[in-house]
Amino acid sequence: MLFSARPALLALCLLITPAALAQTPPPPPPPPPPLTLAPAPANDIRVQIRARQHTVLAAEMAGKIIELPLREGERFKKGDRLAAFDCDAARARQSHAAAAAQAARRKAEVAGKLDKLSSISMLDVAEAESALTMAMAEQAITDVMVRRCVITAPFDGRVSEVKAQRYAYMPEGGELLAIYDASQFELEMIVPSTWLAWIKPGLGFDLRVDETGRDHAAEISRIAGAVDPVSQSVRVFGRIKGPIDNLLPGMSGSAHIAPSTATTGGGR
Repeated sequence: MLFSARPALLALCLLITPAALAQTPPPPPPPPPPLTLAPAPANDIRVQIRARQHTVLAAEMAGKIIELPLREGERFKKGDRLAAFDCDAARARQSHAAAAAQAARRKAEVAGKLDKLSSISMLDVAEAESALTMAMAEQAITDVMVRRCVITAPFDGRVSEVKAQRYAYMPEGGELLAIYDASQFELEMIVPSTWLAWIKPGLGFDLRVDETGRDHAAEISRIAGAVDPVSQSVRVFGRIKGPIDNLLPGMSGSAHIAPSTATTGGGR
């Protein structure tokens, strides 16, 4: 019985196998390779342009502004008047202090003459001399306050922001003008700390400014004294070797820095 069933079973397998093979789905295609973006050039670094000298001028005294001649973007020379305050009260105190100092000086001179004649006590002489010292100190204070009525430019530069208005009353320390030296710009960038093995002051590089589309020759001027342990980066500063008339603080660009561009001169 067992042997008689084998031919039938074999015939059945022969009939079923081609159909079953025909219905078997083809194997899935291999997955496509993952998309990868081309890495940016390792030595292209973003750069920020900033003024080497910049400051915010503040009121050194409380008072009403009577002069504020410059607007944003205007240029000035060192020593120009940038702001002035109503100084009538300060000048009146200066005159009063000068008169008091003159009177104290005369009293001290008289006391000195009487002392030579032994006609005055040593205490009176000392009091006259002390009164003169105090009067001269008071006069010096009023002289300083009068000088603070006028604010002059500490360097040649340009106004970046006007923070007050003429005729406004300003408290002592109130901000007036933001200014910067337009003749000296500095480049600031953040580079990997591994670059410290080859990046040095005097190393030249090419800079392209985004806002102008122009290329400039530049060089490393100094390197920060510490590495950021979190990002493993370090701040590096540079300077532009050439005219900077078309540049403004806040502009940015890209610097291509490579060891092969090293120069023989040191940074300045």
